[in-house]
Amino acid sequence: MPPGGRRPRVAVPLAIAALTTVVGAALGATPVPASADPEPDRMAPRRSAREAPAELPGAVARFWAAYAGRGDIRKSAAIVDALLRVEGPPADPVRRAVRVLVAHAVGDQRRAWCERLLLLGVPVPPRHAAFVAAALTASDRAFGLAKPEPVSTAPTAAYADHVPARMADGDTATFYWSGGAPRPGTQFVLDLGRVRPVEGVAVAMGTSSRPKDFLRAGVLEGSVDGVDWVTVRQLPGRATVTATLGPDPRDVRYLRLRATAGQRHWLAVREVSVLPGPTDVATDGDATTAYRVTGEPLVVNLGAAQPVERIVVLADAGTRPGTPIQVRDPAGTWRTVGRIAGQYTDVAARGLVAEQVRVQFGADSTGTAVREIVVRPAR
Repeated sequence: MPPGGRRPRVAVPLAIAALTTVVGAALGATPVPASADPEPDRMAPRRSAREAPAELPGAVARFWAAYAGRGDIRKSAAIVDALLRVEGPPADPVRRAVRVLVAHAVGDQRRAWCERLLLLGVPVPPRHAAFVAAALTASDRAFGLAKPEPVSTAPTAAYADHVPARMADGDTATFYWSGGAPRPGTQFVLDLGRVRPVEGVAVAMGTSSRPKDFLRAGVLEGSVDGVDWVTVRQLPGRATVTATLGPDPRDVRYLRLRATAGQRHWLAVREVSVLPGPTDVATDGDATTAYRVTGEPLVVNLGAAQPVERIVVLADAGTRPGTPIQVRDPAGTWRTVGRIAGQYTDVAARGLVAEQVRVQFGADSTGTAVREIVVRPAR
């Protein structure tokens, strides 16, 4: 429970409200005929494992309301749990998802993460998929997990609907089209959404109908902060460009194509893609991915220096406690702000200004899996 004993207010995703009706149906609710009602002194007839009580959709709706702070969360959860028990083992993932949200609502994030770990890889029956998905979305928000989306920008309007976003949509069949020929100094920038350790970059330009629409003279550059740029490679005058940033991954948030000369042809960029370094999964906003510790320190680059309030490390069960968690200030000094406490760690950085965060794993930590490192900036 947070200081002062106050229960934290938990924001419910907008999608959850819309899912309430869908979730009720997905949970397999079927009306119970009047003939099935028990007589006053007789036991209720036993339902099949596939039949959910008719009361379940309403109970689920009240549970979500309680999660939003408009009711007794423990009571609502107990009612949903009791109604789900009649389904037997198929409903176990739903019951665990309910426990995850209850833990979040009462401020017990460690318990929420322990329950969440037990959901990893567990198959969810289709009729329960909507509820579990909504619960995991709510849990992600409570933990501060977010999957940044890349954003592409160009200096001029695109031709027709070939907008800059199409150069980073994961589909080489779509493309950005410049709507004009690049001039010296014209820049096309891709923001990856966060600082990422990157091993390689690939740029696919031109199209089947316009094979000559690629950047003839230019440079591919990378940056952590969007201010200071380093050359990744000179463009070779071909439609397909690949670059290795190694031998070790390089921290990058922004990638830039910059024309160094004018040309007659327009520019079509089908895709800019990156090959992430192994540690990228520790900050990708996805609790289902994991970085397997090799005995080396795990470093997270924050880009520009910023005051940090808290650092949360979400790891697998069996993670040994004691590993130092450190922050590096702009002067290059590392300060220990706490230590790994097992599978869930939440340490205060007390507003220290930091450029990097480091978990000082050693040889005795080999095999540990880190699901996510969440760095909460000071407000």
